Amino acid sequence: MKVQPLCSASQCIPWLVVLIIECLAIVILNIITIVVFVKKKRQLQRRSTYLIIHLAIVDLLVGIVSGPLQIEHIMGWSCPLWNYKQRTIWPHNLSFVFLHLFSFASLTNLIAVSLERLHATFCPFKHRFVRKWVYRAIIIAIWLIPVVREAVQIFLRGIVDRVVINTYLYCLFYAVSLFVICVSYILIIIKVRCSRHPQFHSRSKRERKLTGTALIVSLVSLLCFLPAMIYAGWAGNYSTYFINFHIHMAVLVLFLGNSLVNPIIYARRMPGFREGLLQLVYRVPDLSRIAPANLLLRNLRRAKIDGRKTIDEGVTHERNDIEKSL
Repeated sequence: MKVQPLCSASQCIPWLVVLIIECLAIVILNIITIVVFVKKKRQLQRRSTYLIIHLAIVDLLVGIVSGPLQIEHIMGWSCPLWNYKQRTIWPHNLSFVFLHLFSFASLTNLIAVSLERLHATFCPFKHRFVRKWVYRAIIIAIWLIPVVREAVQIFLRGIVDRVVINTYLYCLFYAVSLFVICVSYILIIIKVRCSRHPQFHSRSKRERKLTGTALIVSLVSLLCFLPAMIYAGWAGNYSTYFINFHIHMAVLVLFLGNSLVNPIIYARRMPGFREGLLQLVYRVPDLSRIAPANLLLRNLRRAKIDGRKTIDEGVTHERNDIEKSL
């Protein structure tokens, strides 16, 4: 069945270019983020950063899978750029699942990060001894929640109205996520402000810095998700879903931007990440991997070599002066 385009090619091409560039940027920046976290094992691969590393992996999948599917779906329905072919029921459902699965997994990951930071703030001693299997269980739950949500949505698509699906599976999911994340960080801020016994050792400072970074990541992500939440609630109750094409595309760009901004925040807020990024770009050696004794010996050797060079240069200058005087 041929779908009648709602917009001209001149309206669609600029948005297509923006979406392609955004997806490429998401993929490149999140690959760099994962590489930096993997290379900086001693500074960045702590239990507290496991969920942040997993968030980078989920955001990478958004750029590889969800973004291109969004482009194919929106541009095929709304623009005369290519013919949108109707698929059979199962390929269509599978495509619809991957359209939103990784974005919802990213939002669920943000909920897990906020709860993990809440536990680290209120129970710092217990948090130090959290086992690795707990984080593995959290990551499984992060994937299980959006998978179940998508399965329920496929099951209900042929039974209930689209308004019901948008209300309970989209808006309710967004609202609960927004509530959990906001309440978690409000409690964290109250705890930090009202604490009578501030801790000044390096571990506490590092945990507090990581909590601040997670707070900024969550706030920026919620700002990216909020327009999509409002638009989904509005569009689900009206039949004019694709009439305002430009609003829909702006909401989509902002929605995908959630997976783009996190590496930028890490580079601004995490010194270890920034150092690893500079080492990756400029090929600077990682001094943290060199033992202090070896580092001292290497510095002494460099000083000795520099001293020899200085002596040789001095002897050469003296010879030249003697030859000139003769």
